[in-house]
Amino acid sequence: MEWASFICETGPFHFVLVLLVVFSNLDDISLWSVGNVCKRWRQMLHTYVTPEQWRLYTNKRWPLFRPLCIMQDWFKVYTKLIDSCPCKVCLQQMALQLQPPGEENSWRRNRLRNELKGLRTDPPEGIEAVPLDPKCCHWQATITGPVGSPYEGGLFYLYIQVPYSYPMCPPIVRFLTRIFHPNVSRHGDVGIDSIHHNWSLALTISKVLISVQSLLTDPYCEVCMEPEVGELYLNDRDTFEDVARTWTWRYAMHDALGPILTEILKK
Repeated sequence: MEWASFICETGPFHFVLVLLVVFSNLDDISLWSVGNVCKRWRQMLHTYVTPEQWRLYTNKRWPLFRPLCIMQDWFKVYTKLIDSCPCKVCLQQMALQLQPPGEENSWRRNRLRNELKGLRTDPPEGIEAVPLDPKCCHWQATITGPVGSPYEGGLFYLYIQVPYSYPMCPPIVRFLTRIFHPNVSRHGDVGIDSIHHNWSLALTISKVLISVQSLLTDPYCEVCMEPEVGELYLNDRDTFEDVARTWTWRYAMHDALGPILTEILKK
């Protein structure tokens, strides 16, 4: 009723102006949420936020995203990527790039410089990772679904937080892409022994990502982040692979195939 009274008193034009002022003060995720309120608001959003702006938003949130074809509707691309993310808080943390407590030391700085050089000159197959801030506290990584696994064809995004205590302490690794897997929680947390209980100075970000990649072909079901998924893997492998493959199609194929497969899955 308050909105209705406001529109009657000020008129539709003034109401639109107020909305545009509100839009101008929103971040990209909030703008995207506005576009999902109703058809009218989405039309307004498409009118005043250009496709180029949505492309910039997409590249800012997912700097490793590289479309396989020319994208005509970057709002849909952004929507597919954000819908595929199990935790919007991680997206915000990755964008804010807040610095961890403490101070950086030269050992950490030199270590990460060498690790980054190795990732650029000789990256592991199917893995890519880049720091998002000058002190390398926030990283984004991608893992390609291994051939022969139910994750084949998918590209899975991960968010890595590297504390100032690294390499004495492990990084925090989370999936930014939904994945049906016993060792990945519904919020994206990765349950891998090397970064929770048996961290070693010999481990690197590259080796951690390789370990995560190996989980996609060989889940560790003795200790699961999602016990029900682990039980399904052990007792009904065919059903597990069908669900994992469906999730891969729906959430981890972010190029032109994604919308087509989504429509197929709806039928």
